[in-house]
Amino acid sequence: MGRHVLSTAAYTRVAKEAERAGSATFAGEERRQKGLGLHPLVDPSGGNLYDPIRRSISWLEPEADHFVLLRGVAILEETRLDTTGSMGTNVKVAMDVLPSTYELLATGPAAVLGRYDVQMITSIFGDVRDDYILCRSQAEMDERIAEQMTLMVPEGEGYDADEDPQYGLFGGAYLTTVSINDYGLNYYDFTVSDARGRHRLDAGNLVRVFGESVFEKVAENGHGYQINARNIPTTEEIVASLLERAHAFFLQVGNDQNVTSFWRRIYGDQRVIVIPEVRLLPYVKAAIIGLTEGVFDLQSVETFLTSSNLAQDSARLIARAVAGIPIGAQMALPNFHEIPLRGARFAKTGDIWPIGHASAPVEAVTDDDDVEPEDESTEMWL
Repeated sequence: MGRHVLSTAAYTRVAKEAERAGSATFAGEERRQKGLGLHPLVDPSGGNLYDPIRRSISWLEPEADHFVLLRGVAILEETRLDTTGSMGTNVKVAMDVLPSTYELLATGPAAVLGRYDVQMITSIFGDVRDDYILCRSQAEMDERIAEQMTLMVPEGEGYDADEDPQYGLFGGAYLTTVSINDYGLNYYDFTVSDARGRHRLDAGNLVRVFGESVFEKVAENGHGYQINARNIPTTEEIVASLLERAHAFFLQVGNDQNVTSFWRRIYGDQRVIVIPEVRLLPYVKAAIIGLTEGVFDLQSVETFLTSSNLAQDSARLIARAVAGIPIGAQMALPNFHEIPLRGARFAKTGDIWPIGHASAPVEAVTDDDDVEPEDESTEMWL
């Protein structure tokens, strides 16, 4: 994480470097060819340099004798991409549409998460017989989103009809910490695939993906020691845990009914959305999030999409696809209207409520310490 958000210039620099190297994932592929393994930034275990727990934390900027919430409360958006078989180009597609995604979610004039500090994790998954079952970036909000995509290794295999996103879902459910959860609100989690998964996980593969300390890290992250090598939750149980902390959805590419039936048993009917192609992801995610946050309703979602430069037929298709999701689910959670906004002042790091809030400790603040909040309507830096 850092102090800045994704800019067009920074994204273009990363994208051009990838283009010159001949691949969106040139850096990761080069490491693999040299036998260096995954870069620690996208290794789910952290590679002995980073923590397996991914953290999306609000940025409090020191100012005089208090701290200022620089961009709003941190909210995470994680997208977990299938990169097997016909899905093998998904990292490149995600890189190509990243500016549109970030603008729709975070920085545009109608950004659906505009009141928050939007941070993004990109994950890719393959098959358990691949060298790397999972790559998972850190939670970022600037050009490091794109830079870490270039470090990934999409192997493009597949082996059989069923793939293995359940290890990525395990990380989302048990190895993720997000500031927005401190307020009783949820973040956003998307899994994108055209295939079924599997119902069970293997302890050896969990260690292979997340490292020898995986079960200790799960306990450290607040899930107790009931999850261990002899007691591993099923994929359905993992998604149930994830849904306690995130608005999670399965985005199915194509309309294979066997795939739809599998994931509806895991996620429920309301959270499986069928889409025709991966390039529509920015708009599908924005529509889902906007409806969940109450930014717009079903009657206006199509207008939102067409005003975001999406063709009318695609906007209509997406509006129909998302019509059955739990609309307004974020609004129904505690503290939706109470969370601190950018510019709020805090007595110390670690506090979740600002100075003067009923739940916060009382601290004296002089007139000299006044900080004007940024205009919520101001368009940011993309």
